[in-house]
Amino acid sequence: MVTTLTLQQVDFYEPDNFWIGPRAADLVHLGAKFTPCMRKDRRIHDSIAKDRRKERTTACCIRNDRSGCVQTSRDKCSEVISTWRKWNVSQPGPPRWVADPSAVGSDRSVTQRRLSGSVCGQDPRYCEEPASVFPYEWPDDITRWPVCRRPQWSRKAPDAHMSCEVVGRPCCIGVYGECHITTRDYCDFVRGFFHEEAALCSQVSCLNDVCGMIPFHNPEVPDQFYRLWTSLFLHAGIFHLTITVIVQLFVMRDLEKLAGPVRTAIIYISSGVAGNLASAIFVPYRAEVGPAGSQFGLLACLFVEVIHCWQMLKRPSSAFLKLVAVAVALFTIGLLPWVDNYAHLFGFIFGFLLAYALLPFVSFGSYDRTTKVVLICLCLVVAVALFLGLVVLFYVHPIYECSFCHYFNCLPITRAPFYFLLDLDSGDATLLTLALRCGRRGGGGRLAQRVFLSSRFAHMLAIHFLLAMRYGVTLLPFGSWMAIRPFTPGCAISRLQKTCYDRFKYYFQFSPFF
Repeated sequence: MVTTLTLQQVDFYEPDNFWIGPRAADLVHLGAKFTPCMRKDRRIHDSIAKDRRKERTTACCIRNDRSGCVQTSRDKCSEVISTWRKWNVSQPGPPRWVADPSAVGSDRSVTQRRLSGSVCGQDPRYCEEPASVFPYEWPDDITRWPVCRRPQWSRKAPDAHMSCEVVGRPCCIGVYGECHITTRDYCDFVRGFFHEEAALCSQVSCLNDVCGMIPFHNPEVPDQFYRLWTSLFLHAGIFHLTITVIVQLFVMRDLEKLAGPVRTAIIYISSGVAGNLASAIFVPYRAEVGPAGSQFGLLACLFVEVIHCWQMLKRPSSAFLKLVAVAVALFTIGLLPWVDNYAHLFGFIFGFLLAYALLPFVSFGSYDRTTKVVLICLCLVVAVALFLGLVVLFYVHPIYECSFCHYFNCLPITRAPFYFLLDLDSGDATLLTLALRCGRRGGGGRLAQRVFLSSRFAHMLAIHFLLAMRYGVTLLPFGSWMAIRPFTPGCAISRLQKTCYDRFKYYFQFSPFF
């Protein structure tokens, strides 16, 4: 059941977790590293602000047969079977008292009529808590209305928007703060967060629902910085946990015997936190869990051990080259999808610096000892400076535009794009998040797009083959039309990609997201 009070077939695609574990949205809710939950993201905040500006123009759409009503815009309210009740100058809403600075005496207020609204199931005149009384009246802006905790709702109310049955409520969908007015059936189907108590999307905080854990101190400013270490103890699935157990059993156990539990814990946690912080900077819109940075910090400890014992080993260069080969192989694996190379790199760097400073060493003479003490102090200073630099990049000067950063984390090795992102948004129909790349002629990077799927299969299938043969662009063959909109995190659009966009806009109904 959808807000049109009809039964419709709805598709919902969700990528499988090949680690055999929870969904990405569930991992975010449990404490995964996810930048939008840790700081105020400009792109997501601008998108939410844009949705609120659109919500100011909505009103209550009431079915003429009084079978239900829903808050929507004018173009989505059928003029044949419904009535769109919008307050305006010719048909104003209820009065409100506002302060009159020019008045003298006890009566310093004047009456004005409301123009923002109406809202299905909510009205300042029908709410006891919080009551709309002067000087605490609700503003003439529905996006600033509070949630009514004690409504005076009645089917016999003279106002149609208060006596109708509200069939749509705010539903938070996806992991980027999206909100849609929809039915509970649809919201449950797409695994969203349904808000029965609210009437407008501006009355809910979808990021709070997605992030979970401790609520934000300010609902508009995410502040869950502690995800940098909580994500170290979460795993994406059974296979992921198995890899961690193997590393800890065969590497970390011997290292703990050598250096002790305190030093090992400092290296393990610090490397993981630093790796997660770097990952949150360069790959902000992917949920990540697991001690990837910590494990590479342990690998760095092996390098430090070889350096410390260089004069005591029979073939030190051979041992060092073996470790280099292992590190190169692991970094190469990190170029594949779902593996975070930024956490690997910075976890390795911090692990090396801290291991050189904390692991016990053998000195050969006073000069060698003095040199190593100086290097220990230098490593500690560099580690602190590097961490502070990452903090500045994360909070003070965040990186929003980086056309080449994704190549270090996921190298595009195929012509036809198939790299699906971890997270999925869903709107009025199926919203599938995927990465598209103009191949063959294109060179250049990926263009993250959002594909809006509808019905009728044949026409879209023909256009799919046309694009694939002519431009090397692959689109999923669902529906007779699709609106291609740049994905919220955004990427730079190359000249060829813009050519693809312009060339086929005759066939598609394009609606740019920004």
